[in-house]
Amino acid sequence: MTASTCPAEPAEANAAAGPRHPWVRALLAVSFDALLIVRRGDRRILGASPSAQRLYGRTEPVLCELRYDDLVTDRTAVDEIFERHREHVPLRFHRRADGSRFPVALAIHWLPDPGGELACMCVRDLTQSEAEERRLRAAEASYQAVFQGAPFPILLLDRHGAVNAANDAALALYRHTSATLLGQPVARLLQDGRQARHYFRQAHWQASGERHVRADGVAFLAEVFVSVVRLSDQVHAVVVVHDVTEQHALLAQLQASEARWRFALEGHGDALWEWDLAANRFHISSELSEQLGRTPRPQEQAPSYWNELVNPADRALLDRAIVTHIKGQSERIDVEVRIQTRERGERWVWLRGRVMERGPTGRALRLLGSLRDVHDPKAQAQELAHWREQMQHSARVASMGEMAAALAHELNQPLAAIRTFSATALHRLDKPRLRDPQALRETVQLIADESLRAGRIIQHIREFLRKAPAHAEAVCLNTVVASVQRLAEWQAQRLGAQIRLTLTPGLPAVLANRVQMEQLLLNLVSNGLEAMRETPGERWLDIDSTQGKPGYVALSVRDHGQGLPSGDAGKIFTPFFTTKVDGLGMGLAICHSIVEAHRGQIWANAAPGGGTVFHVTLPCLLEPADAADAPHDPPAPALHLRGG
Repeated sequence: MTASTCPAEPAEANAAAGPRHPWVRALLAVSFDALLIVRRGDRRILGASPSAQRLYGRTEPVLCELRYDDLVTDRTAVDEIFERHREHVPLRFHRRADGSRFPVALAIHWLPDPGGELACMCVRDLTQSEAEERRLRAAEASYQAVFQGAPFPILLLDRHGAVNAANDAALALYRHTSATLLGQPVARLLQDGRQARHYFRQAHWQASGERHVRADGVAFLAEVFVSVVRLSDQVHAVVVVHDVTEQHALLAQLQASEARWRFALEGHGDALWEWDLAANRFHISSELSEQLGRTPRPQEQAPSYWNELVNPADRALLDRAIVTHIKGQSERIDVEVRIQTRERGERWVWLRGRVMERGPTGRALRLLGSLRDVHDPKAQAQELAHWREQMQHSARVASMGEMAAALAHELNQPLAAIRTFSATALHRLDKPRLRDPQALRETVQLIADESLRAGRIIQHIREFLRKAPAHAEAVCLNTVVASVQRLAEWQAQRLGAQIRLTLTPGLPAVLANRVQMEQLLLNLVSNGLEAMRETPGERWLDIDSTQGKPGYVALSVRDHGQGLPSGDAGKIFTPFFTTKVDGLGMGLAICHSIVEAHRGQIWANAAPGGGTVFHVTLPCLLEPADAADAPHDPPAPALHLRGG
C-alpha cells in the first residue's frame, strides 16, 4: 500500500514520529506565518503553526491526522513538489475545513531528520492579492476600452515627450501603426518641433491652430487639449487632438462671404446693423446712425431699438419676423416697415437680417442685417396701383356706355308696364262698376313687381360702376358668370346673339376681388359678342366653368366669329393693340392685368370649327380634396340660356 493510501495513524503515534528538533516545535509555536511541517516520505503533516490552524480551520491534532494531499484541490501536481524538492510554488489552491477553496503561494525549506527529510512549508494566503489583481485587471480592461473606444484621438506621452500609447482614432488621424508611432517623440508629429517643449508647461492647457504632420507628410490644423497627470509614479501628458482643418476652412469661407456681402450692401447704399446676442450688444453703421439720428444705448437689444423708431402699426410685424428667424423658423428677416428718420420724417424702409453664427445647440449668437430706403419706389407703386384702378373703373364706365341703348330698351319695358298698369288702376278707381278689389290688388301688385324689376336693373348697374375697394374675398365663379350674363343679355339681344352657360356645380371658391372678376368676364363676353357681329345665321357665345388642374378652377369663353388674324395671338393682351376699327386696345390688357394680380393665367387659341376660345385659370382657396369645405354658392345645374 502506498503512502497516499495507507490508513491514518493515531495522533499519538504521529506526534511521536514528529520532528526531533526542539527548535522546530518552538518555531511553530511563535510563528506569525502559516507553517506546515510535512514528512517527505509519506507526506504526513507533523506540525502546524497557530496561523496555519486558523487558515485551514482545523486544530493541529486534526491537521496531523492528514497528509498534505488532503489539503490540495489538484493532487496531480503534488508529486512534482516532493520529488523535485521545490522551494517555491507560485500558485496552488488549497481547501479549508468547510470545503471552500483559496489560492496560496508556497515557500519550502527542506530539513534533514532521522525520521525522514522534512518540508517546512510557509503558506501565504493569496485571496486578497488575487481579488486585488482581478480588480486591477478589470480596471486595466476598462481603461483600455475607454482609451481605444474614444471617438477622438488621444496620445499618452512620457516625461521625455515620447508617445507611450495611442488609441485607434489617433493612429487613423496620423496614418501611423502602433509599431511606427509608439516611442516616437511628439516633436516629430509637429510641423514646428519647438512647440513640443510646451506640452508639460502646466497641468491643463489647450492650443488652437497648431500644424501637425501625418505619416505621409500631409499637414493639418489641430486643436490640442493637454493634461499632465501622474500614472504609476511617472509623469505623463494626456493629449487630445482634434483635426480642425475643415472647420477653419469653413470659417474662412464664411468670413469671406460675409465680407463680400458687406461690400455689396455698402456698395448698394444699404445701411448695416449687427446684433451680438451672446454679448447682448447692438451696433449700427455710421450711415444708419446719421440717417436715423439715434445710436444704440449700451446693452440695448435690436427689438427695443427698432420699436422706438418703427411706426406702432408695424411693430408687431417686425417683432414677429425677428423672433421667427432667431428660432430658425424662417430663412431671413425680410419686412417693409415705416420708420422715423431725423431729416425726412417717416419713410418706408426694407429691413433685412440673417443669423450669421449659431452655437453648438443651434442657439443664435450673431445677427447681421441691412436697411434700405424704399419710400419712393413704394410711393410710385401705390400711385401706379391707384391709376390702374382708375383705368379699370373708366373701362367699366366705357363698357356700360356701349350698352346704354340696350339698357334704355331694357329699362323701358318695366317703365312702360308700370305706366300701363297705373292707368288701368286709375281707370278702375274712376268707374265704380269696375271697382273689383281683387282685380285692383292684382294690378297694383303688377306695378310693384315691375318697379322692383327696374330697381334691380339699376342697382346691378350701380354696383358694377361703383369704385369698389380693391379687397379680396371668397368668390364663386359660377355666381360671377350668372351676374355678368344678366348684364350681357342686353348686348346679346341687340346683336341677335345667344349666350349658353355650362357651369359645373360645387366648384371651390377663389380668393378674388368680385368687381374685378365681373369686369374680366364682361370684357371677354363683350369681345366675343362683337366678334360675331358679321357672323351669318345663329350666333352662339358659350361660357363654361370647370375644375382645372389640381388647385385651380377654369373658365372659358368661346365665340363663333371669324377668329383671330394670323400672327396676332401673341399680341392681343398688349396695351393699345386692337383689331377693331374703333377699338382702344385696353380691354384685353386690363383682363391680363386682373388675372396676373390674382396669380392666374389667361390665353387664347382658335376654336375647332371657327371662332376663338379665351381660357382663364385661377387658384382655389383650398386644394380639390378639401373643396367640399370651401365656401361656395349653392350648386346650380348646367344652364343653356338664350339671350333676349
